[in-house]
Amino acid sequence: MIRQFSVFKNPSPRSREAAPFIVVMQSHFLEAMHTVLVAPLIRESGSGDFSRVSIGVRLLDEDLHLSLAEMAPIRRRDLGQPVADLGVYEDDIRRALDRLFTGF
Repeated sequence: MIRQFSVFKNPSPRSREAAPFIVVMQSHFLEAMHTVLVAPLIRESGSGDFSRVSIGVRLLDEDLHLSLAEMAPIRRRDLGQPVADLGVYEDDIRRALDRLFTGF
């Protein structure tokens, strides 16, 4: 079962340097779907110019940002095995999702 907030290696070679990981955003109760909604974990830029819909996280000794504005669906079969879980950031993620979808 693929759980919400599980972290996977980015399966896309094209974007892997900038976004080494992706995070499952949708509920695990939707496991019958062939796709899953994910958000990239991107490497911090020198500018630190991230909006209020990104969450700073520390993962595997690296500072990353969960970019909720860049969510996209991918095929479940492309995920591989989880490498971590961002459940400890759940409150921050939910607040950022509220800002993304409601503006508050």
